[in-house]
Amino acid sequence: MTDQRPAAPPPYLAVDENARRLARRLARTARHAALAWLEPGTGAPMTSRIAASADIDGSPVLLLSRLSAHTNALLTDPRASLLVGEPGTGDPLAQPRLSIAGSVSAPINPDAPERERLARRFVSRHPPAAQYSAFADFAFFRMEVRSAFLNAGFAQAYPMKGDDIVDSFDAAIAAAETRVRDHMNEDHADVLVRLMAERGAPADDWRIATLDRRGFELIGGDRIERIEFAAPVKSASGFRDAFVALARSVEA
Repeated sequence: MTDQRPAAPPPYLAVDENARRLARRLARTARHAALAWLEPGTGAPMTSRIAASADIDGSPVLLLSRLSAHTNALLTDPRASLLVGEPGTGDPLAQPRLSIAGSVSAPINPDAPERERLARRFVSRHPPAAQYSAFADFAFFRMEVRSAFLNAGFAQAYPMKGDDIVDSFDAAIAAAETRVRDHMNEDHADVLVRLMAERGAPADDWRIATLDRRGFELIGGDRIERIEFAAPVKSASGFRDAFVALARSVEA
């Protein structure tokens, strides 16, 4: 008789802060993702390539057209998953990637308080979206994360919970985001360039696109990178000390 017992589970690793940091980088720097959804009527798994962003707590943010098959499918069954992580050079299977599972919210109402924040963060990564996001058939959606799976490379697999990906939300920190971002971009652009040069990045015109209590994303040309603070910011006023510490670390 054939043995029908399931195979032994692979040797997953315990999630530590290094794994969480990598997962945050993958989730928060993703400009595009593979979106998996279920075909209405058949339940067949389907996949689309979409533009993506992240809310200040790390929840994926999607801008979808109601004319798309995947949007109509999600309105029928909100269960979905996202795969993020750029292939890079060399073997794409050797590059880190993150699969995020959860459910996609109902379309964000244009009058909802969070709509402006979601649109601003999305457009910071996808400037052309400033035009078509206002079209009647487009709407922002937010993914509620249930679990995730990080493949950090060969034999480095981490099953994760939702709170390994999604951070706590602080309204005061969210309200300060634009002010802090603009101040750093306008008054301390040289610090941003030095921070990226220390990390081996080319000397592009690096600018902060989005930030949160743990770090921030910078865009330079076609690249997007993430830098994390030494410790999470606990209040809006804490951003100053966090950036001063980073600036001092790269002083000439």
